[in-house]
Amino acid sequence: MRTFDYSKLNCNIDNEIMGYIAKIHEFKGRQQLFINQKKEKLEKLVEIVKIQSTESSNKN
Repeated sequence: MRTFDYSKLNCNIDNEIMGYIAKIHEFKGRQQLFINQKKEKLEKLVEIVKIQSTESSNKN
């Protein structure tokens, strides 16, 4: 994962934007937790979606 040195930025970020950033970070954590807990089910769903997508794109 990349790291970024925010100390070199010379801009102010208001509280609303910081709230959005915090929510994004929180949701990423929840997503990773779901992936770790339900890995087999998620892989099966991805397989099904790939098949359906391929079938759909190959229809005339």
